[in-house]
Amino acid sequence: MSARGDRAPAERTETVRQAIRSLLQKGAWTAHDISEQIGVSERNVESELESVARGRQRLVIRPAACIGCGFLFEDRRRVKKPGRCPKCRSERIDPPQFSMAAPK
Repeated sequence: MSARGDRAPAERTETVRQAIRSLLQKGAWTAHDISEQIGVSERNVESELESVARGRQRLVIRPAACIGCGFLFEDRRRVKKPGRCPKCRSERIDPPQFSMAAPK
């Protein structure tokens, strides 16, 4: 019996990047949500999102926001959730959300 219980890993019919693109075309998702949906680590999702951003379709990022003071991380280029707010130093951060837009 595996550490995960009786569940066997689901067979993939598409690559991780294709699975992420499919999800992003359906709506906005956080890296954590994507990770849970397709069964890969959040770190792997973050690296794949950076690759997806260089693709033909446009990656739309709703910026992370501080829950404490409302500061928006609009100029942030990395897809990873920030650790701390530069304005109030709070660590309570609403993570960025990602979706896909049609190419221009």
